[in-house]
Amino acid sequence: MDPTESLPEDDDLTVLEYVRHWIHDQFNVREKPAGEVTEVSEQVRTAENPLGAKSVFWIGLTLIVIGQILLGLQKQSLPVAGLLVMAIGMASLWFGMPQHEAKAENPTPQETENLIFQVKPIWLMATLAMSVVCFVLFSENRFGWLQTLSWLTAIACGLYAFWPASNPEQNARKLNWKFWLNWKNDRVFFVLVLVVAVFGLIFRLKDLAGLPPEVISAQVETYYSVSEIRQGGNYILFSRNTVPEPLNYYWANLVNLFSGKRLTMEAIRLANALAGLIGMGFVYGLGKRIANRWVGLVAAGLAGVSFWLVLQERAAIGGGLVFPLMAGALFGLVKGLEERDGRFYLLSAVAVGLGLMSNKIFLIFPLVAIVVILSWKSEKKTVTPGHTLGLLGIGLLLSVITAMPLIRAISLEPMSYLTPILARVGQYEVTYPGNPLLIFLGNILKALGLANWTNQGSWVDSIANRGAVDGMTAIFFLVGIVSLLKRYRTSRDWKLLMLLLLYPALLLPSALALAFPYENPSMTRAVGAAIPVLLIAAYGIVEFFKAITPTLRQKSRAAVVIAGVLMFGTIVVSNNNLVFQQYPDQYKRSAWNASEMADVIQRFYSSGKEGLSYLISYPYWVDSRAVAISMGHPEQNLSLPATEIASTVNVTLPKLFILNPMDKNSIAELQAVYPEGVISTYQSINPDKNFILFIVGQ
Repeated sequence: MDPTESLPEDDDLTVLEYVRHWIHDQFNVREKPAGEVTEVSEQVRTAENPLGAKSVFWIGLTLIVIGQILLGLQKQSLPVAGLLVMAIGMASLWFGMPQHEAKAENPTPQETENLIFQVKPIWLMATLAMSVVCFVLFSENRFGWLQTLSWLTAIACGLYAFWPASNPEQNARKLNWKFWLNWKNDRVFFVLVLVVAVFGLIFRLKDLAGLPPEVISAQVETYYSVSEIRQGGNYILFSRNTVPEPLNYYWANLVNLFSGKRLTMEAIRLANALAGLIGMGFVYGLGKRIANRWVGLVAAGLAGVSFWLVLQERAAIGGGLVFPLMAGALFGLVKGLEERDGRFYLLSAVAVGLGLMSNKIFLIFPLVAIVVILSWKSEKKTVTPGHTLGLLGIGLLLSVITAMPLIRAISLEPMSYLTPILARVGQYEVTYPGNPLLIFLGNILKALGLANWTNQGSWVDSIANRGAVDGMTAIFFLVGIVSLLKRYRTSRDWKLLMLLLLYPALLLPSALALAFPYENPSMTRAVGAAIPVLLIAAYGIVEFFKAITPTLRQKSRAAVVIAGVLMFGTIVVSNNNLVFQQYPDQYKRSAWNASEMADVIQRFYSSGKEGLSYLISYPYWVDSRAVAISMGHPEQNLSLPATEIASTVNVTLPKLFILNPMDKNSIAELQAVYPEGVISTYQSINPDKNFILFIVGQ
């Protein structure tokens, strides 16, 4: 049949009829046309949508891409044009995205919706008693054998006090470790798992010794904190550090002990890299619980190459454990609630306590737990408010017990822990630059653009004035938001609502910088938000492929593979450029060249004569300890105050003095004390970082 036979003869009416049916088709207008018109609509649909997705879907996706490009061009101003184009694009996606049922794997019908615990009053009393003992014993801000034993005993008692009895229903869901039985059916999936693991290893382990290229003072403190632990200084609170919480340093020491090598910055970065790889596993588990294994795999792949996460680990200033502990705590919380398994819920609370022992960012987790539990309760109508409060109380108790050594240390030195918090949230250092409520609202709105627009992080652990994820991930983050909203509208799945709410909740550590709003948004303080961002982007990518795969598969399976390779390849190349090119370039421009000074000193020592080297102190210049660490001799004290130059006369060995070119007084002092000395300027790779060499007796 000729499709034009049923159309009106008038040309104008033909166009109107065509447009009307196209609009009905694209925007799901529920109107049932008569016989022949329906046939025309079907033929128009076939001609206009060869990939199984509506034209308005592709229009929306194109607009989002354009909007993301516009955001990149307007980093320093309000990106009105970019936001407007993005909003129109997301609205178009809403109408154009195909409906797919992507139910979470492992759905299980439940007779009761409450979590299962078995409260043991005697063990609960033992838990409280051991917690008091633990608090009393940790009175010297140190881990000792007795103190550590009391702490671990308190945690064990707390877990056993609520640990549920064996449940046949839960035992039936135990993971089958015999992967080879499913190899034939899951070959493609397991090959992709291997690919994701390989890229995660490459991004985490590549050039650990040389990236970042210089050692700075904050990293020096990390190094010497781990070194103190190796020498028996088992402190709980490292007050002088940017991150005083202890767990990062003990983890680095543990990894270094297993390596059997001397402590280096490379070893500390290796510990953070291993933690990041563990975090990838938890992200996979989260994605699988929230949607399906494909979302989990894509999210793990994004986490493996994400410059946001990799730079936090490479910086080595105390944030290396936030990602794995946050992901682990969320995984245990979601799995425990979804399967009514109190064991995972209890382990999640312990992970939160360990998180508090690693970074202040975890102070936000009680609010995160409330968001997750209330999202769960929105679907579980039979769950009583009393059970909900009980869940929060049990989680809070176990988290506090796990963090008891830190709580005791804070009671001994409260301001060393609280000062950074009060300085940002309150007016401890400066007064608010305006109304604090308006500042907070502005911070929240600005922080919401962290993934797609810009961040105000430092050159040490971020790349400022750009989004916290690469362009492709940022685009599919928005696609994922639309997909989740549309899916939640029909399914009312609490996990989708939770995922959407986690993003703003985990931005709060950055948005609460009320006294210093120009520091917001911060990739470091909001690093927990990377988890929902990558999961939402992964959801968007999976939904995108569901939209285009049917027709591509009909034409050629290779087309699906090529599309996937192009997308993931773009993400990998972009993040590779950010991590291994842009980051070290900006780092070298900003950090003092301690490695060049270390190289000069080593060449001085290798000249065949015994000698001494000094680095003359100067305000806001290189840290002499960073030079010593870069030399491989962290025990050597190179620093020499300018007032002590004359005291070196009594040493008859050859001497090398390194000075800041601006330190005219010290240069004059050296020339007066050592008139036979030879002075020269070392020409650095970066001309603005030249330094003076003053050699005596060689």
